[in-house]
Amino acid sequence: MPGEIKNVSVLLPVYNSGKYVGSSIKSILNQTFRDFEFIVIDDGSTDNSEEIISSFKDSRIRYFKTGHKGTSHALNFGVERCSYDWLARIDSDDLNVPARLKTQLMFLEDNPEIDVVSSWSVYFKDPAKVLFLLKAPLDHRNIYGFLDLHNPLNQSGTIIRKSILAENPFDESLNGLEDFELFHRIRDKVRFANLPEFLVYTRIRKNSRSSTADRSHIRNMLFNPSFKNMIDAKSKGGHFYWATNIAWIDYFYGDRKDSRSYFRNSISWRNLAAYFTTFLPDEYFHKFINYRLKYRLKTFFSNTKFHRTELRKLLI
Repeated sequence: MPGEIKNVSVLLPVYNSGKYVGSSIKSILNQTFRDFEFIVIDDGSTDNSEEIISSFKDSRIRYFKTGHKGTSHALNFGVERCSYDWLARIDSDDLNVPARLKTQLMFLEDNPEIDVVSSWSVYFKDPAKVLFLLKAPLDHRNIYGFLDLHNPLNQSGTIIRKSILAENPFDESLNGLEDFELFHRIRDKVRFANLPEFLVYTRIRKNSRSSTADRSHIRNMLFNPSFKNMIDAKSKGGHFYWATNIAWIDYFYGDRKDSRSYFRNSISWRNLAAYFTTFLPDEYFHKFINYRLKYRLKTFFSNTKFHRTELRKLLI
């Protein structure tokens, strides 16, 4: 029988998140699984984040404040201070449902081969509007392939073995998307899974790290192996797959003008539609890709009443 996981470390990095961090902390303290330590790393905030965090009187919270060196440094600093074998992540503007930890830990107990688990996500904006539901791939094989272009593991719903992070620290040279870089880097060493439950509410807001981060490192990380695979492809299908992947890499992370030649060499209705959007002015192009149209259309035909109600409760 798989062993019972008795304790977990929850790691929360914070930087000038006084407006949101209180709700994130509450969503962890209200977990139905109670046996955790809560490591909060303040990355040199200059707003009222420290005041908000200090207002919570709970012995499970261990608060540390460092100089401002970026989220990757705060995460590595926090990993070193986590006591338990499993480490759960949440960001300072996101929310977890009360059953998040219990649900994931029960899954890990029953599936000891899994090293990293996350879940489906609900994306919202203030004050409490559900924008779309994101159903990420579930099994290791599909998650592994998805990492060729996007990160399907929501960091605010991730539980990972601490030993993996100790051996593979976050890249402190990056100013964003450090979780994507990490998962792509370690994907040949670990087994991934996502749970088909909406355990995370992810806030979309202007000027967030994910929306303002320099994406050139992600472009290079993805482009180089994809280009090699395209050159080495032994079949038309393989060449088409990697040419398409390269087009989308430049579309999302590089120069969209560079993506056009690859779209022209990998014609499909989806690629053709993307090709024409590359001619949009910069402002409208970036609004378009950040809008997540595909997921919004899928969600339009879904009943989100339950999620709207749950979100309001989490924000109280």
